[in-house]
Amino acid sequence: MISLRTTAAIKSTIDLLSDNQLRALLTKRVDQLTNAWEGIDLSDLTHFLIIQPGDTPADAENETGFSLLCNMVDGSCFGGPGFTPSWEWIENHGGLFEAVFILSDDGFGISLFVQDHPETDAELLAMCREFAE
Repeated sequence: MISLRTTAAIKSTIDLLSDNQLRALLTKRVDQLTNAWEGIDLSDLTHFLIIQPGDTPADAENETGFSLLCNMVDGSCFGGPGFTPSWEWIENHGGLFEAVFILSDDGFGISLFVQDHPETDAELLAMCREFAE
């Protein structure tokens, strides 16, 4: 798992990524955020969390403080009746899922990136695949 909470960490990690698709998407999101919120540090806007093959939902929960597989409001979990994820939206970029969780009224959120890979957690992938646009 790659957890990026500061502008410096985000930018230095982008430069080191070997995954061209992920590098391009992160670069695009940084550009969009810095252009839309000029003068605001990225650490005040977002936390980028990249789930890699072998990472578990429990690993992500330790990092975020909430379960990706359960709704933060009603407590329902993926696979249960009436479940809806807590993210604002999710998109399938073909090999990579991107989901955004807005956590506060000031707009701060977590940008989650999940690699669609055979070694990525099966339940997390199933949820991403089911709900992605």
